[in-house]
Amino acid sequence: MSKYDRLTEFLTHQLSDEVVLSFEDIEDGDRIGVKLPDSAKTYRQWWENQVSPGARQCRAWLDAGWEVKNVDLNAERVVLQRRDVTSAAR
Repeated sequence: MSKYDRLTEFLTHQLSDEVVLSFEDIEDGDRIGVKLPDSAKTYRQWWENQVSPGARQCRAWLDAGWEVKNVDLNAERVVLQRRDVTSAAR
């Protein structure tokens, strides 16, 4: 079980193809309840859509069929969009 499973679960149940979340939304226990590390609030690379051994968080949105479209560290907001299944299969 990953600490990011609640994010995966949240994204799996979204009906729209794009969702905008503040970092506060992600950390709020009544909303998603995933505590973000300081690196998520400091480094854009934390939000990359590239799987690597140390990037378990990336699996949270990719496994749910989503990808990060944009992240604004100053506003502490991330935009995720549903992955295009046809282009992902290429």
